[in-house]
Amino acid sequence: MRKWGSALTALVMTLGVGACSSGGSSDGKTTVVWNMWSGDTESEQKLKEQMAVAQAAVGADITIELRTAPWADFFTKLNANMASGKLACVTAMNGQRLTDYTAAFEPLTDADLTTMGISRADYNPGALSVMENDGKLYGLPYDTATMFLFYNADLFTKAGVTPPTNSWTIADFETAAKTITEKTGVKGFAVSLDEFQWLSLPMARAGKQPVNESGKLALTDPAFVDAATWYGDLVTGQKVSEAVPSASETGWEVTQFQNGKAAMIIDGTWQAATYTADELPFDGGAVRLPSGTAGPFGVALGSGYGIAKNCEDKDAALKVLGALAGRAGEDLIAKQGNHPAQTGSQEGYFASLPDGKREMLTAAFRAGFQGASAQRVTAEWTQVATAMPNELVTVYTGQGSMADALGNLQTKFGK
Repeated sequence: MRKWGSALTALVMTLGVGACSSGGSSDGKTTVVWNMWSGDTESEQKLKEQMAVAQAAVGADITIELRTAPWADFFTKLNANMASGKLACVTAMNGQRLTDYTAAFEPLTDADLTTMGISRADYNPGALSVMENDGKLYGLPYDTATMFLFYNADLFTKAGVTPPTNSWTIADFETAAKTITEKTGVKGFAVSLDEFQWLSLPMARAGKQPVNESGKLALTDPAFVDAATWYGDLVTGQKVSEAVPSASETGWEVTQFQNGKAAMIIDGTWQAATYTADELPFDGGAVRLPSGTAGPFGVALGSGYGIAKNCEDKDAALKVLGALAGRAGEDLIAKQGNHPAQTGSQEGYFASLPDGKREMLTAAFRAGFQGASAQRVTAEWTQVATAMPNELVTVYTGQGSMADALGNLQTKFGK
């Protein structure tokens, strides 16, 4: 998944190979293993800095042992460790995959939160829901993200169109995309194959997700089909976007945007600094998703840490979890350039943004989580997301309808 591989930021870490839970060493100290995903030297160094902060918080009686491995290997090893009952005491989990792994984690109680010195009120709207399933909290998020509308301000100026705002509606978006396409010869928008990147506008337009509140796949809900059909028509009918040429072209819209071939795209907040950087050949901006008739709508995304059910020393694990996901840990994550889940640490993140873009991006982040709730997924969601590109290409190239594409996915994966 592109959005979480590079996405949830520069501090992706990893899950190690022989993940033991915890145990006493010869000197009587307790060792708590922390497994996270990490694919490069920079992210590994950031993890070590976080571990140092957590180690100082838990004291000398507990030793934190960090084990890392690439994102691509994380869930393969996680499955193996689950099967052998050797999941690390503190294990990372992507919120959008939590549904498949709730059996591996110990639900956190309000008493556990009190023990860690953490309150539900500490968190950004929707952040805790990323680590919740069926009314139970299975971990604490360390970051939180949502989707933004990114735009090329130079193309808006060339077309004589006022740039997007955080109060934009779907109708405003549609009008701007048409005008830019007509007046500049550059497409007003670039559609996507990636799950959150393409689902976001249909969800905002319909005011609902493709998984209903009962946790059932609802791709054929009439309101969602109508909104998704409108999205596909941006290519085939309104022609404000080129068609993605093949199902292998994930990230196609990013190239279109960065090369000045599309005025707008949808992507995650983790790309905020990249798509507004001074190094771009144009002036880039970002706002929250346009609102549909139901008002502001978005999804809260993120990752966090949970405590394994097989952990031998839950009290020690709680201390480590509280230190990693607590205020000091969140403050460091913010300074490292990641948007933290706790609102009290977010000013540090905003302070790390480039001077010329800080005010604009801070406003976008604050508006972006209004009306946001956790992205709902099913046990088959990873399969759904994997199958989406093939179905979407048939729509974009005019070989099939969006209703048929969604119907095919619902038939294969809906239960």
